[in-house]
Amino acid sequence: MRGFLSSAIISVLAIAAVAPAFAADLPVSTQKSRKEAAPKRAEPQTAKSNWSGGQVGGSNGTSSVNNNFVEPGAYVCPAAFPFGVSCFESDFAFRGHPLSYTVGPFVGYRWQFGNTVFGVEGDWSWKRAENSALVSMPFVCFDAGCANYRTDNKYGSVKQTWDSSLRLRYGWLVTPDTLVYGTAGVAIGQISGSFAFQGQLYTFAGTPIPILTAGSTATASASWSDTRVGGTVGAGVETALWGRWKARLEYRYTDYGSYTKTVAVNTVCAAPTGCSAPSSSATIDLRESFHTVRVGLGFDF
Repeated sequence: MRGFLSSAIISVLAIAAVAPAFAADLPVSTQKSRKEAAPKRAEPQTAKSNWSGGQVGGSNGTSSVNNNFVEPGAYVCPAAFPFGVSCFESDFAFRGHPLSYTVGPFVGYRWQFGNTVFGVEGDWSWKRAENSALVSMPFVCFDAGCANYRTDNKYGSVKQTWDSSLRLRYGWLVTPDTLVYGTAGVAIGQISGSFAFQGQLYTFAGTPIPILTAGSTATASASWSDTRVGGTVGAGVETALWGRWKARLEYRYTDYGSYTKTVAVNTVCAAPTGCSAPSSSATIDLRESFHTVRVGLGFDF
């Protein structure tokens, strides 16, 4: 028994002596090694360029302008031919979509939150887009025998010049150097126009040529220049070039809505022919808007 105990003690001491060396040769499986062996998760991409701060620059491009002009209210009628019964207004309306070069500066400020960029921006642009029309209606006959005539001559014009806006911008960085954004805000622009009308009455006096009825006319003439307030909305893409310089491409739609202009009509009715229900005013209906595509270059400060 004493020999067995001595042998057991010697065996335990031997195992204890060689165990560390044996364990060093075995593969170690620990929580740390499992973590190191596991594939690393891709960390979310963060923006590297700095998009916070102020920016100033300029842009230029093309505007497609919608000018809509309708005038249904100026006329002159012979005696015994009431307006709306046997005498009617001569229709006068036109519209157009002229293209105009546009150019101007912008200034704004932006705040970056991760990959999101929020900002405010103001701009001013010059453009010149005009439409006009002339309608001449000679010798409109009012009766079966054509003893009573009138002429109508009408001219109108409408033009959009400078425009500006104050907008909010909200965008997302699709790469650290490229921002896709939307923008919307208030638009202000100058719209001018003009209108001229002349109506005259004629009768036959036993001659084959109509004779002007002295003193029976209707005339109107006016011009205006208004500063209109509307809304603008659009989208664009902006990218970093080098240093603090950034380039952009932007589309916007701007609408100034519908409104009217009233022009006084001076009607003179001479006896005995005179006029029936003389026109006292011409009401012009206008609808103005435009589309713009711009490219621009900005400098961060």
